[in-house]
Amino acid sequence: MKYIVLLLICLTTQSILSQDATTYENTIKTFQKNFNAQNVDAIFDMYTTDMQETITKEGVSSFVKGCYEQFGNLKKITFVETTEGIYTYTAEFDKTNLSMDLQLSDNGKISTIQFQEL
Repeated sequence: MKYIVLLLICLTTQSILSQDATTYENTIKTFQKNFNAQNVDAIFDMYTTDMQETITKEGVSSFVKGCYEQFGNLKKITFVETTEGIYTYTAEFDKTNLSMDLQLSDNGKISTIQFQEL
């Protein structure tokens, strides 16, 4: 009986983790598409309310335009690891590669996004 319970716990956990990975993958694809299109409004709408209050639409616009001018198109985003709820990726741009940290809220909105040099 305890093996059946353990199996159910494992299957449930795997399903939840899989849903998380799918949510992150969809968010990444949408972010990449909107970044390359320079669609600041769409990127701003991807942020949580707290993020929108912290980083205004003008701030997002400066960030996106500045990154686009400095690094070019966002060509590819590759998963690296997950640590304490933060998903880390390698973001491959036309001109350089950066580390990208991403955390989503429970409803799939961006609550943390940060780019750093590798």
